[in-house]
Amino acid sequence: MRKNKMMRLASALLVAVLLTTCAISGTFAKYTTSVTSQDAARVAYWGFQPVAMDITDLFDKAYDTTVNATVDVIAPGTTSSDTFAFAYNEANGTAPEVAYTFEITVDAVCDDLIKNNKNIQWKLDSGAWGTFEELVNAIKALAGEADGSADYEPNQLPAAFTAADDVHTISWQWLFTGAETYDHDSDPLTPDLTQDQYDTLMANAAVLDDVSIQITITATQID
Repeated sequence: MRKNKMMRLASALLVAVLLTTCAISGTFAKYTTSVTSQDAARVAYWGFQPVAMDITDLFDKAYDTTVNATVDVIAPGTTSSDTFAFAYNEANGTAPEVAYTFEITVDAVCDDLIKNNKNIQWKLDSGAWGTFEELVNAIKALAGEADGSADYEPNQLPAAFTAADDVHTISWQWLFTGAETYDHDSDPLTPDLTQDQYDTLMANAAVLDDVSIQITITATQID
């Protein structure tokens, strides 16, 4: 009887040992695979700033004590200039991180008598004095192409606008001289005239000629 009890006890202990072994095996002896991945991003930098461009002082109502009008005018012996820029913020030390189109549009009106007057001269920055059309073309070319529109890759800036302090100057002058004779055969209103006569014709016209210039600079991300 005692021997049977011992056998049963031994059997119970064996079962307990087997159960414990299975439990330990389940905890410390199994296949396992683990993979971890992470990604992060920030917004791509642009850099061009919505700062107003102002060339409203290119023309004026008064020039020293020689000219005094009720509206902005130009006249023999007067000259003026004004500046414009397209602000770029290099705060993070980089150019735009996206491709883009840079465009300069010039909406200009210059009536014929002003446009054809060789004593009225125009220039951009330190360039040579020239015609109104040459001024307009020079402004458009600041975009990087002659037609006023150029595409740029990421991390590139137009050479004329590489920093916020890249400022450009429009200048004009109406020379106070009048010895030269101009041939205006293409215009019946202006036959061969001296410069003084041509200037006077302009000032006495029933409708006085106008000149205006508007510059729009736009940077647009390319899709």
